[in-house]
Amino acid sequence: MPYRVIQLFGKDLQPAPDADVVVDYYHSDLATPVTCGQPLARLELTAPATDTAADRQDDRRNLIINEPTEIVSATVELADKKGELLIISRKDGFPALVEQKIVVYDRLVINSDINFHTGNIDCPGDVLINGSIMAGFKVKAANLTVNGSIENAEVVSRGDLICSGGIVACNDFPLSCSGNLWAKYIENSSLEIKNNLFISGSSLHSSIKVGGSIILCHDSAILVGGKCEAGHSLYSGVIGAKWATPTEIILGCEPFLAQKLKNHCQKLKKIATELEELKDRIAQINTYLQHEEGETTSKEAHELQKERELLESKLSFTAQKHASARQECKQLEQKIAEFKKNNRDAGLHVANQLFSGVSLTIKDASTRIEEESTGVTVFDENRINREIADRDQKQR
Repeated sequence: MPYRVIQLFGKDLQPAPDADVVVDYYHSDLATPVTCGQPLARLELTAPATDTAADRQDDRRNLIINEPTEIVSATVELADKKGELLIISRKDGFPALVEQKIVVYDRLVINSDINFHTGNIDCPGDVLINGSIMAGFKVKAANLTVNGSIENAEVVSRGDLICSGGIVACNDFPLSCSGNLWAKYIENSSLEIKNNLFISGSSLHSSIKVGGSIILCHDSAILVGGKCEAGHSLYSGVIGAKWATPTEIILGCEPFLAQKLKNHCQKLKKIATELEELKDRIAQINTYLQHEEGETTSKEAHELQKERELLESKLSFTAQKHASARQECKQLEQKIAEFKKNNRDAGLHVANQLFSGVSLTIKDASTRIEEESTGVTVFDENRINREIADRDQKQR
């Protein structure tokens, strides 16, 4: 006897029932996990299939099977509960309908691009996307694997990220990865990676911050343009281009600590400005009350004294804020100095060609590459200092 399968999971894309209903085409229910013992589908006895156009219009909602066991995989089981024949999950995970079988995966598997058909994905677990992430969409996951490309999308991986294709035009929202990232190429994008970045092809005109090292894996790999900051080292086949494309490389300093220090310094500067303005205003009031004592009415004097009291109270609070912010800056400076001290092997390693026009900073030493060099080139902080000294000597 045929059974109709009524799914209890997944997203049913239906048009809005009327013009007044707002449809969020970016919303998705695909990333909803299930738990062990949760019902995934209900089987209902039905008449033999007529195979009409209406029946074929939605295969998911009109899936007909001859035997209940046809839809069962190793990750689900049949259960008869209060007269209802149910498909029950045997594990925690993410359900999917694969070749007329319900399967529960350890990670969310999406066999398409991330677009209007899927909506945005915000998944508490791992995600495998057998397609690309299209422009304007958001994907958040623990560990993320994309078998296509990522184009101008908002992507956050709380673990590792593997992108078999390229990462292109991700500038509106920096791509964030808290683990390691592997990609074929990167172009006109902004990336923030806590561990290491591995690139099999090229990096073009991108802003990259990496807590560990940047490794372009092949001798033919090229890095041109943009700004690359790495806590440790950078390895590449070619860096720069013949036309001296501006390329900035900063190594040996943890970029996220450096950014945090920069933000705290800006905050400290703003508080210091506020502090000086308060002091100036209090001084103005004091000067006015001292020199205009005979011409100031009691009401004006009272108002000025009241304002001074409020400003002095605010001054005391702002001074405490300033001291606290200054202490935070000092602590960050100490952390950065300690990081540099312990990070002795940071350097730039170029297998083939290093072109002129590259600005290189390793820890506290900086230089600009003026001449092309070939072969294996390794820079360290001492070598940069020696080059600067030699250059100064020649200029004298």
